[in-house]
Amino acid sequence: MFAKAGIWYLVADCARVPRMYRLERITTWKEVDRPRRIRENQTLATVAAALIDQWEHNHAVEVSATIDQTQIERAQRIFGLRLVRDNHEESATGHKVTIRFMHLEDVRALLPFGSAITVHGPTEARAHLRALATDLARHYAPSPTS
Repeated sequence: MFAKAGIWYLVADCARVPRMYRLERITTWKEVDRPRRIRENQTLATVAAALIDQWEHNHAVEVSATIDQTQIERAQRIFGLRLVRDNHEESATGHKVTIRFMHLEDVRALLPFGSAITVHGPTEARAHLRALATDLARHYAPSPTS
């Protein structure tokens, strides 16, 4: 475990690939009866630094958006380091942000914010969100026999 910017993380492998897990988001765990294993020629600091660098630089989609004032703290908790606030573009109703995603499909994580977030770009992110929302609306549309 390590702390960065006042937030605690667990560094662990998933399918032999190192990952960082925000401690406050872990809801269940199981103790294992094995000693921890550390990668050869690596330390917690080197693995964590590589993971942080990956999140900061290896992203395919940078979404530009405005998030309602009432939802900015929730967005920061959910997206962590992937969300960067533009301190120069802030109003009483919303915050201009950039959110980094590894894949276009990952913009799906914006759906729970509903109309409290407005995605300005890129165009393919807006189109994907529109398609997801349309599919969801179709899924919950009243059936003709009801």
